[in-house]
Amino acid sequence: MIFSILIFIIGLIPILLGYSLFHLYEKSKLTFLIFLYMLCITFWQIDISILYMVYPAVDEDIVTLLFRFFRLGPIAALPLILYITYEIYNSSVIRNNKILDKIAKLILNKKVIIVSFISTGIVYGINWTRYGIDHLQKLENSQLNLDYYYPVYGRLALSFNLHLLILLLLLILLAFVSHSIENNKMRSFMTTLVISSLLLFILGLTNFIPSYQVLISSIAVLIYSILILLSFIKMYNDFNHQYLNVVQRQNKLDYIGNMTASLIHEVKNTLSIIKGYSEIIPSIQKLEPQTDKMMKDVIASSKQLSNLVNAYNEFLRNDMDMEMKSENIIKCIEVAKQMMGKKLQENEVLVEINSNKKVVNAYVNETYFTQTLINLIKNAIEATPQDRENKVIKLDVTEYDSNKVIIDMYDSGEGIPPENWDKVFLPYNSTKTEGTGLGLPFCSKVIFSHRGFIDIINSTSEGTHFRIQLPRNKFIEINKDS
Repeated sequence: MIFSILIFIIGLIPILLGYSLFHLYEKSKLTFLIFLYMLCITFWQIDISILYMVYPAVDEDIVTLLFRFFRLGPIAALPLILYITYEIYNSSVIRNNKILDKIAKLILNKKVIIVSFISTGIVYGINWTRYGIDHLQKLENSQLNLDYYYPVYGRLALSFNLHLLILLLLLILLAFVSHSIENNKMRSFMTTLVISSLLLFILGLTNFIPSYQVLISSIAVLIYSILILLSFIKMYNDFNHQYLNVVQRQNKLDYIGNMTASLIHEVKNTLSIIKGYSEIIPSIQKLEPQTDKMMKDVIASSKQLSNLVNAYNEFLRNDMDMEMKSENIIKCIEVAKQMMGKKLQENEVLVEINSNKKVVNAYVNETYFTQTLINLIKNAIEATPQDRENKVIKLDVTEYDSNKVIIDMYDSGEGIPPENWDKVFLPYNSTKTEGTGLGLPFCSKVIFSHRGFIDIINSTSEGTHFRIQLPRNKFIEINKDS
């Protein structure tokens, strides 16, 4: 009985660690799945501890009932490990490797996960019948001088063994697939999870050998739980460090914005005084014609400055409450191209989209980012001379590395003088007679809110080269490249 209690206590460690991870680290979908997976490991160990409940007061039928119930642990581990690796893989940037990509697409998809859950239900259902487990027989371990139960399997017991064999094969394949993850933090965690699970279940096969089933798998569970805990904490802390850098940068931007807003407030107060007195003075005394003209100029100038300040304040106060997620950049470009279709057709301008992949994801707000692309295409059309022979806007999308995506945009416009490259991103610096001067500043603000960069790389009389750089996930702080 003491061995049963000891194995039971060790078996509680995985679920306690899984529960701690879930509550301490954001209660995300990933931590919840890890919690369920740890629950399976705990169920597995409790299942083993039940076999040592050889005690006169405990009825054998109750032991059999409990053994069948907690057998859910090793059976349900298959779909859960698949689901966990599916979530990690699909939220990560993947290296270009045709073989690993084919393997990942073969085993890490929703259909396979659904089938694995259905298979789990069938195997667990068989477990509750005599076709799965006929009964428990009492055996004796002469070396340890103790009695224990050992299951006598039924005709369909092969279904359970096959289920475990598939689990082991999938873990081996997943160990290879994990190396295709670009981000070293996510790759390290997934590799640790898969390989340690593989070793754990291989050691768990000793449970099929009656004389070796006492503490080997339980000790392995203890080591496994600590490894997973440390690996997850390391990954989380590394990402959190990057996130804190991003927050620090955003706080600086907020501080600058608040200072600018305060300055605008003071300017508006001063303007109201100037405007007020300039309107009152002509009404209380007659002015000389020249002085009256000057006063009217003051009134007109103050109104213009007031409108300018209000517009700039509105530009700053546009908080752009963005809900960002991983989006396909190619799709955003296609949508922007479609929305500008009529203007492109009227001006006989073509848009070329070049990428070696159909799906290139970056961490953006789809609506705002698409509007940014629309603004850039609109500016490119308007900058293109009507007599230009080759009217083309080319967008090259590149996965630069595991951290960022680069979009290089080439237009056929008249070009921008080098001294104006920085000025075009400031409000009210339009060179167009009917321009508001807020198109490119809006683009700059949106990209900056995405923690990215937009720059002019080159500009000649034949066209301008813009470059947009965007992070690939929530926690990344990218560096600016020229």
